[in-house]
Amino acid sequence: MTPRRPPAPRTRVTRDDWLRVARDALVNEGVDQVKVAVLAQRLQVARSSFYWYFTDRDHLAAALLDQWEAHNTSAIQERASRPATTITEATLHVFECWADPRLFDVPLEFAVRDWARRDEAVRARLAAADEGRIDALAAMHRRFGFGRKEALVRARVQYHSQIGLYALGVQETHAERLRLLPLYLRVFAGAEASREELREFERFVRSIPG
Repeated sequence: MTPRRPPAPRTRVTRDDWLRVARDALVNEGVDQVKVAVLAQRLQVARSSFYWYFTDRDHLAAALLDQWEAHNTSAIQERASRPATTITEATLHVFECWADPRLFDVPLEFAVRDWARRDEAVRARLAAADEGRIDALAAMHRRFGFGRKEALVRARVQYHSQIGLYALGVQETHAERLRLLPLYLRVFAGAEASREELREFERFVRSIPG
């Protein structure tokens, strides 16, 4: 017999609210603080409202990982597969992920990476995400004539260097990034970007709120 769900909560707390406070707890305090009682207290609601949206803590943890993957992995894959006329234009599409925190959530990324160090299932999921992101970047390079092996190496260099910058806590302003942008493109794409491509990316960067 299927157990009945509890009645719908009479508060305005939604599933997204639970995920939001769970994400904040994961990022700021680690996965050990992603607990129903802790989150309910922060939302100022009864614990019972949690069970309208999730069956248990594992269900919430899985939803957090789904949210992370849908946000961070999908953004890279989508940008890497966008139509482009040159490899530099295609690479700039991916650079949008690194420039705009709405596309790639760095604190969440490293909270998941820390979580993966002590959870085998999360570690496997992270490895699959890394592989999927690199595969998308390699496919992007292959579209512009690079051989399979060179495309893979270029993808790994591009991806690992960016994740490494985040891991090291390197602080690079948008102004500095734009100043060095032609050199980054020459290294990662193996070609010179046009002035219009550079201007278009600068327009994108300057449109980012904050």
